Amino acid sequence: MQNPFEAEQIHEVVRAGLAQVLGSSPEDITPDATLVADLGAESLDLVEFRFEMETKLGVALPKSNVLDLLAKALGGSEQLYDDRGGISELAAEVLRRSAFGYSVEQVHAGMRPYEVAAAATSAHWAAFTHTLFDHLPEVCTECAADKAQIAVSGKAQCAGCGVALEPAAGDEVMADGVRTALEALGHAQPVG
Repeated sequence: MQNPFEAEQIHEVVRAGLAQVLGSSPEDITPDATLVADLGAESLDLVEFRFEMETKLGVALPKSNVLDLLAKALGGSEQLYDDRGGISELAAEVLRRSAFGYSVEQVHAGMRPYEVAAAATSAHWAAFTHTLFDHLPEVCTECAADKAQIAVSGKAQCAGCGVALEPAAGDEVMADGVRTALEALGHAQPVG
C-alpha cells in the first residue's frame, strides 16, 4: 500500500510530540535544532518521545541504532571505527544514506558515536518515521484492498475496511536500509 502521509504531516506530529515531552512550543522545534544540545532533551525525554510517537502513530520505532545494525551486517565493528573511536567514512556514509537523512555537515568520519546521536533533529526522526509508512503491507489482510488512508485517530488504516495498518518495525526497516546502503557502496557483506 502507498504511504498515506505527507512528510510534513509526520514532521508536525513529531514536533508536537517533542514539544509535549520537552514542555515547549512546537514553533521552538525547528527542523535543524538538535534534540540534545539545542532543545535540552535528556535520555528519559527521548524514551518518552518514542512512546508518544509509537502510541500516536501505531508504529514500532527502532530499538537499535544504525551503527549497531551496520556492525551486525558486517560481522563485527572493525570497519566502523578509527584508532581514536571515531566513526569511519564507511559508517558515516551509511548513516548519511539511512532513512534519517543526515547530511555531510551533520555526520562525518571521525565523529564519536555519542556525537552522532547528539546530531539528531526532529527532521531526522520525522524522515525515519515517514519512511516506516513506506513499508505498509501490500494488501489488507482482512479485505485485500491495496489503498491506505489516515484514520480520524491519525493512524494508517485500510481504505477498504478501516482496519488499522501497521508498518514494518523500525529495526527491520533500518536493517534493510543498512543492507541497501552497503550494496549501493559495493561493499561485500558476510554470508549468513
